[in-house]
Amino acid sequence: MFKPTKLLKIVAVLFIITGILGMFGTAVSYIMLPKMREIPGIDMSTIEAALTPLNLIMSVISCICSIAAGIFGLSGRSKRGAVVCAGIYLALVLVSVVQMVFEGTFTVFVAVDFILPVLYLWGLYQSE
Repeated sequence: MFKPTKLLKIVAVLFIITGILGMFGTAVSYIMLPKMREIPGIDMSTIEAALTPLNLIMSVISCICSIAAGIFGLSGRSKRGAVVCAGIYLALVLVSVVQMVFEGTFTVFVAVDFILPVLYLWGLYQSE
């Protein structure tokens, strides 16, 4: 048991919200893929390259870990569970950045993806 700080609570709520929105976005993307083929003038090669099975699985795991880390952070019951979920989420963000570098789609704005996990881990560190 640990006592979550305000920072941890706020970031945990943001983790839950982004995890739910990410899961919703992944589901909609997967459901809409066959419908997009029917739209004339859309280059499906780019869309299919982005929605590979590996990327979809990584997205689902990332969303689940984000929601779990948020729940652990809010409840204050298991610091180990919070660290493990946040670590898995951070590792998946890092893998995503490596994929972007190899695909040539890397931008400076990717650094924004690291803000929430770092704030979450900092909030966990401050919680005792």
